[in-house]
Amino acid sequence: MKRPELQSVRGAVALLLALVQTAAAQTTPAQTVPAPDATSASRPQSSAAPSALELSGSLGPTLTFGEAANPEYTRSVGRVGVLLGAVVAYRSSYFVAPRFEVGYAALAHGESELPSGPWGDGGKLEQRLRTWVISPGVSGDLWRFRPRLGLGVAFVSQANSYAGQTHSSSQFSISTQLGLGFQLIESGPLRLDVDARLVSLGGAGITFASLGLVGRWDALLFASD
Repeated sequence: MKRPELQSVRGAVALLLALVQTAAAQTTPAQTVPAPDATSASRPQSSAAPSALELSGSLGPTLTFGEAANPEYTRSVGRVGVLLGAVVAYRSSYFVAPRFEVGYAALAHGESELPSGPWGDGGKLEQRLRTWVISPGVSGDLWRFRPRLGLGVAFVSQANSYAGQTHSSSQFSISTQLGLGFQLIESGPLRLDVDARLVSLGGAGITFASLGLVGRWDALLFASD
């Protein structure tokens, strides 16, 4: 009778150990995932680009409107020219950004056949129209669009070549510029825009339009809040 009693004791001990392990497993605290910080979750995330000092250059053809200088003697007129410009701008988190642009435009050229007259023997007159435009202004960013307005001064020059001699005259004028750019490509600090503008030189009676490309570069970045 001793052997069955020993087996009973062993069974009771095993049952007791199983109960202890089950109780220990139930009382062990479960690992919890820390809740996200409510302060950081409620903090708004800013997606605005940092402020920057932006340098850009533009190049494109121009089309000049208006009458030729000597319509009765004009043989040919070329109204298509080229515009080259450079801009320094400060782009901030606000909608309006100040800018300063300097541009040179070869606007038009033409040939006239003058008859003999008080000025002497007749001959061919060649004319070239050029201008420098200095235009402070403002621009804004609307998604990929960039409208702008500029008001500045222009120096218009006209060169006349006749009978082997060249004479030029210049005129000071107030310039008004309306433009609209559209961003095509953005790669880090570099951007490429297509740009349309209409420029009026009030004192000289000249209006021209341009459609070209603008390359922009963030030369200096400023920390944003």
